[in-house]
Amino acid sequence: MTLRPWVPFAALLLPAACASSSSGAARAGSDDVTTVRHVDRVEASAAPVGPTAPLVPLAGARCRARACTCRVPGDDKEATPPAEGMKRFEIRIGAEGGDASIESPVLGRFAGSGPRDTCFYVDVVAGSTNEFVFASRAERTDTGLAPRLRIAEYGPRGPWWYDVVTVECRGAGGRCDKPGASAWGQEARSRKRGRIDPCGSAVVTGLRWDTTGGQHDRDGGLYQDLTVRFAMELKKFATQFAPGSTECVPK
Repeated sequence: MTLRPWVPFAALLLPAACASSSSGAARAGSDDVTTVRHVDRVEASAAPVGPTAPLVPLAGARCRARACTCRVPGDDKEATPPAEGMKRFEIRIGAEGGDASIESPVLGRFAGSGPRDTCFYVDVVAGSTNEFVFASRAERTDTGLAPRLRIAEYGPRGPWWYDVVTVECRGAGGRCDKPGASAWGQEARSRKRGRIDPCGSAVVTGLRWDTTGGQHDRDGGLYQDLTVRFAMELKKFATQFAPGSTECVPK
């Protein structure tokens, strides 16, 4: 089955997932996360394409070669901070019941699977804009999957970490389905400038999701895959305030 083309990037993320339909495409308004298409059942879905590994070196003392140790609560300080003109980001990725990857033409492809997060730390040029595709797929259509993605920005002054964007689809039995995807979109509606924490410097735009579907509703309606696309613009200013500070909320 061939998916319909992606809709154009939204000007700014102020999202909420639009209900999808088994009978055709459903599109949200310009201020919403866009649901491109949902069908009731498909035989197969296309595999992610592109680089199979990061294109940039992994950054910081948490990483060795091509593997990184995930940050834990209370361990926020980076032993080797990013260089001047660079900003460090943490990518956490996983998928219970399947596998997931996030890909950027500039940064490369990062992948993880299973119930535990796989972490990557990368330095990105301040002032740049990068496009991302997050793709996840279930090992078995009848059991579904629970995809996870979290991107956070490092703030050396604290040190702090600012949540930028998350993807988490949990519906019936903790696995991704239409209500789970819609709930994630509803949560995203409240974000300012697309990012979760207003004190960070990253702005997320053009966020939209798509699925090739999965089970019939009578079988539980579990999705067999979920794909999310977005762009992330890094402002050049240095972060100054702790996460969630009222100074960062637009008046």
